[in-house]
Amino acid sequence: MHVVVIYSKYENLDEDGHHVNPHGAEQMRETVLGVTEALEKAGHTVTRVEASVSLLEDIRAVDNPDVIFNLSAGITNKRHQANFVGMLEMLNIPLVGSGLSTHIMGLHKEVTKIILREAGIPTARSQVFQDSGEPIRDDFVFPVIVKPEHEGSSVGVDESSYVEDKETLRRVVHDKMQTYKGAILAEEYLPGREFTIGVLGNQEPEVLPIKEYVFDEKAGSTRFLTVQAKANDTVTQVCPAELDDALQSELQDLARRAFLALRCRGFARIDFRLDANGRPHVLELNTLPGLQPNYSDFPNVAQVGGYDYDRLIRHLVELAVQERRYA
Repeated sequence: MHVVVIYSKYENLDEDGHHVNPHGAEQMRETVLGVTEALEKAGHTVTRVEASVSLLEDIRAVDNPDVIFNLSAGITNKRHQANFVGMLEMLNIPLVGSGLSTHIMGLHKEVTKIILREAGIPTARSQVFQDSGEPIRDDFVFPVIVKPEHEGSSVGVDESSYVEDKETLRRVVHDKMQTYKGAILAEEYLPGREFTIGVLGNQEPEVLPIKEYVFDEKAGSTRFLTVQAKANDTVTQVCPAELDDALQSELQDLARRAFLALRCRGFARIDFRLDANGRPHVLELNTLPGLQPNYSDFPNVAQVGGYDYDRLIRHLVELAVQERRYA
């Protein structure tokens, strides 16, 4: 098959882009190389197209593409991720991963939470702020975590995100609004263990082995996953996580249900954290997980689940074709 790989610019980026997502350019470069190599090993013809405002014209200029493998979260920033997928869907070519509606729901964290609650899937109590002066809900239990409502890759999550009182909450919401130019989400902090779970498939998805992020504050680690902790790889990761049978089964069931509730296709990654009573809650869904070889969470947990990198990339293409066949 002829596969078009869409990627974001990763050379000659401005300083602001590097500050917001320190690993972004390197991750994109390594992912493009890894995906291209895996596809070519499988016998596919690969054409790479950089994401731009002329994207549709550029793809139409490609000779008979069979599948689009999108690695880009948007032309200028991740907020455009859903818009970008909407553009690609108009080409009516099988697309690796989820469609427009799923990316809209997944990128907007409060929308995700509303859908999860309707599906009976636990998620932390939260509030979206359009203005830092808005009344704070009376039933908030502090501390809370504050972050942009529609960003990904832990963008906007730093040490200031951990807030212990209303006065500080207003200040942090105001500061993050000034920086990220959008709505801000505050959600109750869950003090328990943190996990991420990859889900692979379409209508009958497979739940991959569970990975745990282990935070050791005595060793200088943060108590939650910040953008800088990700960039510096300062959090210990364990896969498969050490879990009793009941908790493992519950996490797997919730991951599968969350995947289906948001109508994910192909692949997605769901983050969980336990509350003070040890019950799991969904933090958020990543509808376009990173695929950097030997680094990103999704290919790492897939490897533990029996999918080496080449097999994973081949399978994602197969799922895209399968989904189009039965759509």
